[in-house]
Amino acid sequence: MSRQRTGFLLVSLFIGLAIAPAGQAVAQSAVVQEPATQEAGAPQTATSETVAPESAPPTTATPETAASASDMVPPAGDESPVVAWNRTADRAEQILAKAVASNGILEQLRAELADQRTRAFAIAEAGSISAQSLKAQLDALGPVPKEGETEPAFIAEKRAALDLALAAAREPVVAARQAYSRADVLIAAIDRLIRQRFADRLFQRDPSPLNPAHWPKAASELGAFAEKVREELKVDTSPFALGLAAALTLAGLVILAFQKRIFRRFETLSREHGLTLHARAYGALAVTLRFFVPAVAAFLIVFAFRTLQPTSFSARFIIAITVLWPILIVTFYWLGHVIFAPTAPGRRVLEIDDRKAARAVQLCVGLGFVLVAEGFIEAAGKGYVFSPETQSVVTGVVVLAGSICLWRLATILIGSGQNGGVGEDGEAAEEQEDTGLNFPLYIGRFIEVAAVAAVLAVAVGYVEFARQALVPSILTLGLFGFAITAHRLILIVFGPVLGRSPQLGAVLQSFLPLASGVVLALAITPLLALTWGARPSDISEVWTLLSQGVEIGNTRISVGVILVLLIIFAAGLLITQWLQRVIRSSVLPKTRLDTGGKNAIVTGTGYIGVVLSALIAFSAAGLDLSSLAFVAGALSVGIGFGLQAVVSNFVSGIILLVERPIKVGDWIEVGGHSGIVRKIAVRATRVETFDRHEVIVPNSDIVAGAVTNMTLSSKTGRVIVPVGVAYGSDLEKTRQVLLKAAEDNPMIMAYPAPFVLFMGLGDSSLDFELRGYLYDVSNILTARSDLLFSIYKALNEADIEIPFPQRDLHLRDAEDLVKAIASLSKEGGKENRNKSPT
Repeated sequence: MSRQRTGFLLVSLFIGLAIAPAGQAVAQSAVVQEPATQEAGAPQTATSETVAPESAPPTTATPETAASASDMVPPAGDESPVVAWNRTADRAEQILAKAVASNGILEQLRAELADQRTRAFAIAEAGSISAQSLKAQLDALGPVPKEGETEPAFIAEKRAALDLALAAAREPVVAARQAYSRADVLIAAIDRLIRQRFADRLFQRDPSPLNPAHWPKAASELGAFAEKVREELKVDTSPFALGLAAALTLAGLVILAFQKRIFRRFETLSREHGLTLHARAYGALAVTLRFFVPAVAAFLIVFAFRTLQPTSFSARFIIAITVLWPILIVTFYWLGHVIFAPTAPGRRVLEIDDRKAARAVQLCVGLGFVLVAEGFIEAAGKGYVFSPETQSVVTGVVVLAGSICLWRLATILIGSGQNGGVGEDGEAAEEQEDTGLNFPLYIGRFIEVAAVAAVLAVAVGYVEFARQALVPSILTLGLFGFAITAHRLILIVFGPVLGRSPQLGAVLQSFLPLASGVVLALAITPLLALTWGARPSDISEVWTLLSQGVEIGNTRISVGVILVLLIIFAAGLLITQWLQRVIRSSVLPKTRLDTGGKNAIVTGTGYIGVVLSALIAFSAAGLDLSSLAFVAGALSVGIGFGLQAVVSNFVSGIILLVERPIKVGDWIEVGGHSGIVRKIAVRATRVETFDRHEVIVPNSDIVAGAVTNMTLSSKTGRVIVPVGVAYGSDLEKTRQVLLKAAEDNPMIMAYPAPFVLFMGLGDSSLDFELRGYLYDVSNILTARSDLLFSIYKALNEADIEIPFPQRDLHLRDAEDLVKAIASLSKEGGKENRNKSPT
């Protein structure tokens, strides 16, 4: 039951001012424990030992248990830590061997072992300064002689003395490592024992509440308990205290009665201002007041009963319940209004109508009352022994009521999920479907299963299982509600502030939801674990594992090591990028290097910076790269098979940067593609064709294949323009016309001079070629087009004909063809005369 009480306190963590007195009252009531043996229906008495009743089996007090409790006192004196650690470990082994100690004693023993384990780990990790000094002196003597070799006598004596001293200096470190390993094993054994007890209690079968024979006995015991509480309250409280408590309670109830008017005023102001910043402020204020106003009322009620200062158990029990129910009811009422917003559809998280929203708020309040009833059962069992039949009947009623509320709330969530899911300020359902995450649907299905499981379990007598299925489900909904509320509040408060930045406003606003979600998920994860049965020691064990890490070879990897590695590596990358920008903008423009050379220097600087950043990060994190040699060996095998192409492209990229057969800006032809080199990356080269298409060519294809680079050594290139003239044209005049067109074009070089070649006698024309050299070969298409324009115009002016292909058609058996055509013509004439009217 202490785990359920922990769950109740988890919800109270978010309440604020009203939590402090509540937590003290509940804690005071939790101190009261049941004795080892009592008859059902008898009140319990307080003991000095804290026992977790849900896990420890009901046993009588034994000498072993008493001895275990007395052994919890740490030893006095100036003994060494190793002696104390061994004594604690011996005591833990004895307790575990008997397996009769209560969970409280086991948890206390575990905490002591965990503390000793932490100190032993610190000593083992720090090592011994004297041992390090002695090791350095030994290294200075040189390597140990091999078998059959000798060394000077004084060096041998010095080496032997240093070996003995080093062994003595390492003794505390070795002892600390042994103590660490021993404590780790004992802690794991204690955890297994506690979990086994919890599992046994979870699947223990009690009487079924469906048996009518158990109902009269339950009614009788509850009546006796109520009479006992009434008599103790009559004796333990004064009329003045009761009057003061009644007045404060009445004040709290009056505040609760008039709270709706305050909320509606701010909600009206929020709607009147539309989507402005003032509207967001009024909306956030309304949400905040919807929590704090009921919280003030709950605080008055709690303070009213705390003024009574009771002494008897029953009075303390009543105060504990009085503290619990206002907190839970106010919390779930506020969460219901924040999530479902029945009076403000614009701030509603789920896509549901007003009627379902109002019903969902009522169901949230109902779940709060279910938790109050569960707390009532738990607290009552601390001071009054109920029979198993009574516990089953009372728990069955509470589980049935809670399962009904969960089922109906799950129906609303599932309907919202099928209609679109969660939306921020009324987002469209389609946007949620695109994300593939439908949290309302998943949560609804989950609590449906939990409700059904709780009802079936309590019906067949598994009372503890039913409670573990019901109560954590309700608390999980509460935690999700707090997380959603905090997420929306962060977006409302920080979103407009981050959006004011003209450069990074949009980026920061888009990153804010992700960052907020990650932080809140990390925050509620341990709370969810505690809600579903994890112990605080389990959370601390996870943190110990993350902080101390795991040892791989001679290297220990932990969260701290990984953070140092990532931070230093990221800083190295930032410095590398800054250095690349400085070189590109300040250093290289002052040199005479071409574009390709500048790009090679910048890219090479990036490669070197990445490698150096990785090496410095590994060194600063304390990782011994030599101990990871087996990893390198495994990677080499993988590279040889699966990563062969990737490594080949990487090496080819380095060759391209060093040898520079192509550069950025070159015009190349490779693999049937022609274009300009835009980027030489680690794996591939990006070529932009003249159609503005991007072609990604693997670097290995460029290095191993044939590549035509039109601009490798210079940008000059030759242009060829074929021209045909008619037979009978003046050849010399044609030659002069073509040369004149080339000489007048500014893109044609004067030296080497352009020239004309008579290529042959064609079928329909005399074929010439005008050839010239361009200053920039990238202008070849433009130059060819300008030359054709000029040549065509000049040939027309010189009355030189440009022929087109001519063909003579020869028909075989032409006479037979003429006769066939004439015959067809006569037959067609006869048909026309037959069809004409007479």
